[in-house]
Amino acid sequence: MVRDAARNDLYLLHARDLSATLLQTFCEIPSPRVGHASAIVSSVLIVWGGDTKTDPKSRQDDKQDDGIYLLNLLSKEWTRVTVSGPSPVGRYGHTVTMAHTSKFIVFGGQVDGQFFNDLWSFDLNSLRSRPQWKLMEPTSSEKPAQRTGHVCINHGDRIIIFGGTDGHHHYSDTWSFDLTTRKWSELTCIGFIPASREGHAAALVNDVMYVFGGQGIDGKDLNDLAALRLSNQRWYIFQNMGPAPSGRSGHAMASIGARVFVLGGESFTPTEPEEANYVHVLDTSTYI
Repeated sequence: MVRDAARNDLYLLHARDLSATLLQTFCEIPSPRVGHASAIVSSVLIVWGGDTKTDPKSRQDDKQDDGIYLLNLLSKEWTRVTVSGPSPVGRYGHTVTMAHTSKFIVFGGQVDGQFFNDLWSFDLNSLRSRPQWKLMEPTSSEKPAQRTGHVCINHGDRIIIFGGTDGHHHYSDTWSFDLTTRKWSELTCIGFIPASREGHAAALVNDVMYVFGGQGIDGKDLNDLAALRLSNQRWYIFQNMGPAPSGRSGHAMASIGARVFVLGGESFTPTEPEEANYVHVLDTSTYI
């Protein structure tokens, strides 16, 4: 969303010099949207979901776009995948992650006031035969509450989620889903557990999940940085680390090696006009 208008442009950020390039793409380009999610595997960018009914003139009974879009990063060509069988309903505010090399996993999100805690998997290997989604029914009775605006990362045979909201409550819980046993379990974390929030972002470095920002229970933007070491389930917080990104939500985070990048987002706190264009880089090599 740029100046209250949804976009479908695509930029490439160069980590070496922090420059950005607008990519010209072709074929079945996804329509403008917000609240979507994406992942990269090999030379393919995968985009799914998002609020595609941002135009007030659009028909209210139109469904959200539930198509899977693949971008070949070499040829710059988009393909909309035709799937068979059951599939997740179109939504926004969900999270996606790649697991076991080829599995594109979707969790949670919302649409039209309804919140989700379902977990779906799309195996890219099925593109060779019969593309289809699979609902990953948990074998455990306990599972995370329905939510949107959470974060999700993959670590080995598990996916980890933290935070989010169901429209009434904000969460600070941390859950693990074992992809082999298909069992959810809430992690009993220790240390400085971050406050409840939504709209935050996360990135993984080795076995540490870094979390930044989001909106708190009071609706104020957060600019705190926390980290969860997955091996001992301990949360850490960081202070007095020099110039830091302003409080924000809806931003993006990514890691390359030991560096974590923070870009974009929305802030209701007055900041410098150029702040939205800044790329903030955290070198984690000297921490935990």
